[in-house]
Amino acid sequence: MVTTDFSPIADTTRRAEIVALLRRAILTGQLQPGQKLNELRISEQMRVSRAPLREAMRELVQEGILTSIPYAGTFVIDVTAKDIDDAYSLNQVLDEFAIERTWPHRDQRFFDELDRRHEAVKQATRALDTTRQIETALQLHGLIYEWADNSVLLETWQRLTSRLQMYFALHQHARNEPVPAEDVHETYVQLMKDTDMRAAQRHAREHINLDFEQLLSYARSLEQRPSKGA
Repeated sequence: MVTTDFSPIADTTRRAEIVALLRRAILTGQLQPGQKLNELRISEQMRVSRAPLREAMRELVQEGILTSIPYAGTFVIDVTAKDIDDAYSLNQVLDEFAIERTWPHRDQRFFDELDRRHEAVKQATRALDTTRQIETALQLHGLIYEWADNSVLLETWQRLTSRLQMYFALHQHARNEPVPAEDVHETYVQLMKDTDMRAAQRHAREHINLDFEQLLSYARSLEQRPSKGA
C-alpha cells in the first residue's frame, strides 16, 4: 500500500497550501492515478480540519485531476493510454494553430516574455523541482495561446493544462527522471524567434512526440494496477 506523509501548514494560507500540497503529491507520484484520498489521514497529517481540505479537493476536481464519485470518495483521476493519446493529439493540433495565429503578432515584448519563461523552466529544472518544472513548461508553451488573439483557443488550452500537468509528470516517471534535460526547450524557443513558421510548427509536433511511445507503455502498465487508498 502506498502511504503519503504531509507536513503541517499555516492557517493563513490554508486552502492555497492544501491545493499546492495535493497537486505536488499527484505530480510527483506520491498520489498515483486511481488512488483514493483518505480525508481523515491527510487532514491529520496536515493538521487542518476536513472542511478546508474538502474545499481544496473540490478545486482540484474542478481542475480535472481529481474526481469525486458519490458514496465512494475522491480519487486521483485514472489515466489510460487513450486519455493521453487524446490529449497529446489535441495538443499537437492546438499548438500548430496557436503558432499560426501568434506568428504575425510577435514583437520584442513577446520575445522578452518567451526568454523570461524559458529561464524560469531552466531554473526549475536545475533545482530538480518536478512540479515547478511542469508548471513553468506549461506557462512557456502557453505563451502562444495568450498571443494568438483567440479567446476560445485560450479557454480550450486552459482546460487542457490540468490534465497535461499530470501527463507530463507521468512522462517523467516513464523516463525515470525527475525533470527533462535543461536544454529541452532551446530549439523551440529559437524557432519561435526565427522567420520559418513551418519549422516552428514541425518542431512543436516533434517536441510533443518525444518518447511518446514510452509514455503510452507506462500508462498501459498503470491501467493494470489496483486502486489504493492514500
